[in-house]
Amino acid sequence: MATLVFRLKYVPDEEADDIRQLLTDNDIAFYETSAGRWQVSMAGLWVKDKEQAIKARVLIHEDQRVRAQTMRPISLGQWILGYLQHAKENPAEAFFTFIAVTLILGLSILPFTLWL
Repeated sequence: MATLVFRLKYVPDEEADDIRQLLTDNDIAFYETSAGRWQVSMAGLWVKDKEQAIKARVLIHEDQRVRAQTMRPISLGQWILGYLQHAKENPAEAFFTFIAVTLILGLSILPFTLWL
């Protein structure tokens, strides 16, 4: 049975390429799945062998730790611009997320507005 070792959703291409190269350099056989047209499937890197999956997770964890130390914090403005760019690249996901948030917020506030 295959083991998911790295999720690719919201991962920059550069980072995903680095992880692929890391696995290749360490002779870990993996395969990749995409999220599909509607972005509902699991995009990730998978390893079939359990021992190799453990080794891959250790290597990826170490890479992520080093990567986190070199990252700089982002400002609110940068976060908003990043979200808008993501919404531009994935309009259907952004639209349905907006609808879901609006629906949940509306249902959460509804009991308080009925008492008025």
